[in-house]
Amino acid sequence: MIDFRRPRGEGDGFDLAPFMDVIVILLIFFIIASAFAVRGLDLDLPPAHTSEALSGRVVEITLADDGSYTCDGVPVSPADLRYRLQDIVRGFRKDPGQLVLKSSPKAPVDALIRLVDEVRMLGGEKLMIATSRPGERRP
Repeated sequence: MIDFRRPRGEGDGFDLAPFMDVIVILLIFFIIASAFAVRGLDLDLPPAHTSEALSGRVVEITLADDGSYTCDGVPVSPADLRYRLQDIVRGFRKDPGQLVLKSSPKAPVDALIRLVDEVRMLGGEKLMIATSRPGERRP
């Protein structure tokens, strides 16, 4: 009878070197890729001394201290914000206007980012941010 099995020796285990090379390469790839995964929004805010008065149709969105929104004085829930902004942006296609954000300095940043993100997703070209002069009362 012929024995087709190889005799066992010291070098008969799996060679893990290629596997370790692949793991190290993947680790390096994900470390480098995570450095480029930072997301952010670019907001160009003019200094208050260069702000200008707006003319024409202006829709004002106010962001309060507690993160609640009002559109032209009418309270809007966060769940309905997208639909309200959608109506405003559609209206601007027929009758151009400007969307102005008045935010409280104590308003939560996540509410501001949500509003800016919603305007951008709906195709709003510009979101003006209201400024105030020193000494003026803020919303």
